[in-house]
Amino acid sequence: MADTTEKDTAVHGEHVETASGAVTMSEAEQAVYHEEEGKVTLKTKLAVFSLIFMYESYLFTLIMPAAILTYINADLGPDSNYSWIAISWNLGAAVIVTIGGRLSDISGRRWFLLFGAGAGVVGSIVGATGQSINQMIVSGVIFGVGGGFQEMCFACALELVPNKYRFRTMGVMIMANHFSSFGPLIGYAFVAYVKPGWRACYWWCFAWEATAFILLFIFYHPPTFERKHEDDHKTKLDLLKELDYVGLLLFSGGCLIVLLALSWGGGQYPWKSAGVIAPLIVGFASLVALGFWEAYMPLKYPILPPHLFLQWRKFTSFLVVCFVAGMLYYSMNVIWPRQSALLWIPANNTITRGVYSNLVSFGTIMAGWYMIGVAPWVKHERWQVISFITIQTALIGSLASVGINDKIQAIVTVVIVSMTNLPPSPLSFGMVSLHLDDQTDIGVAVGLISTFRLLGGAVATAIYTAIQTTRYTQLLPGEVNAAAESSGFNGSFAALLIAAKTNTAAAYAKIPGISNATIAATELAVKEAAAMSYHLVYFVAIAFGALSIAAALTIKGVEESSRTGHTAVHLENDVHEGLKTVD
Repeated sequence: MADTTEKDTAVHGEHVETASGAVTMSEAEQAVYHEEEGKVTLKTKLAVFSLIFMYESYLFTLIMPAAILTYINADLGPDSNYSWIAISWNLGAAVIVTIGGRLSDISGRRWFLLFGAGAGVVGSIVGATGQSINQMIVSGVIFGVGGGFQEMCFACALELVPNKYRFRTMGVMIMANHFSSFGPLIGYAFVAYVKPGWRACYWWCFAWEATAFILLFIFYHPPTFERKHEDDHKTKLDLLKELDYVGLLLFSGGCLIVLLALSWGGGQYPWKSAGVIAPLIVGFASLVALGFWEAYMPLKYPILPPHLFLQWRKFTSFLVVCFVAGMLYYSMNVIWPRQSALLWIPANNTITRGVYSNLVSFGTIMAGWYMIGVAPWVKHERWQVISFITIQTALIGSLASVGINDKIQAIVTVVIVSMTNLPPSPLSFGMVSLHLDDQTDIGVAVGLISTFRLLGGAVATAIYTAIQTTRYTQLLPGEVNAAAESSGFNGSFAALLIAAKTNTAAAYAKIPGISNATIAATELAVKEAAAMSYHLVYFVAIAFGALSIAAALTIKGVEESSRTGHTAVHLENDVHEGLKTVD
């Protein structure tokens, strides 16, 4: 007998078509096969559990550093590039997840995931021992590379379970992120009560990633390279010769250059300067060249398979939906902690800052309950996606009107926006996986959706941070000037403006002749400037939301006939009679 693995297995009378060809089954064996089809074995459950634990681990590396960026910058900076500690995660993961998905489709997934968890361990150590913002950015890059491989967990889990359980499995994975959802609050607790401060967050990530590595090593045994190529007899050297190196260079280089330009705009360089325009042109030209290269070159394993992009309703429209979903999901983990801290929470109230930062994750927790308890029962996934995106876009309009006295409005809106923002992505993962004509494409297909989702997060974090910083810089002098005039301040305005940028008691105390009234008025001016600067960020987000709604209206729903008991892949070590065939 030989295990049925990645190829479809179909019963025709007394024959079964497998990766090794047609074989004959007895009536008793057929009965066992049909009884076992659609069941999930203990070993599969343990493998999925290890994937879920890894998912939690890499979410900690994403969420915790992003929540405590200001503390890292205060300790090791100040450095205007500190936001790249978070941006580098999204960029690294965005590039790697598609590459990892493609390579694992053709060579096996196990060692890619183990490498991802190992990179998480290394990134944690680099961050925990960081002595400069540049070193912390390196930690973010390593986290991003590891996270890109670990983001493959969705495709890995989907192919291990029967088709009819794919949406439920997505629900379990999202539901399981309750631990990482408290990452911001845990991070702020470390800052407030633990001697290593923010560095404890990285040691926390180290513990999770190390445990994930061990669990994967023990329980996750997908089809090996040899099993995947038992028909074509390709070697690893053959594979290396056939990889799309030009596509990889154009994709990674184009994305990196564009994101660098977006990050520089309005900060290090004016938007109209050559330092921004030239990289944007080069980056976009690289991505356009990539499209032509993938479409017209006779590539054995293209990084971006053209046949997938030709299926707009089954695949390409999902890229747009998840790109915009990622823009809000990932950027909110950076934007909201900074916004809430600036507007409503004193600098010395660390735990409260942690609670506010965690509001995004509270919405994610609610989304997890929905994904496991409601989404699989409701079905009609297309309309679920459309509804969530429409509600999310409408509520962003509420955030665009938040002022310094609208704290309750902001809290409620952020939670609901976060809740409605998450489900479209796992729903898309499941829908695309069931739309595939060939399940051997599941890694690259789901990987591309993850890439666009993560790339959307990196783009949005760069764009929104640049917009807010630029607008805040423009508004602050006028607001501080008005505060100085209203409080009767006669000292140096330049010194007051510098103190306002820091906005700490120590900075104000250094200004000769300053009064408590001027300090209070200036602190209020800082909040007003910050509130107005975030208005523009959310107005821009509304425009992207409208684009996502238009794309969602074109996606194709899941046909009931695809919700079968068929399983795309069986574990190498999962030996049971119902999933074996006669040689």
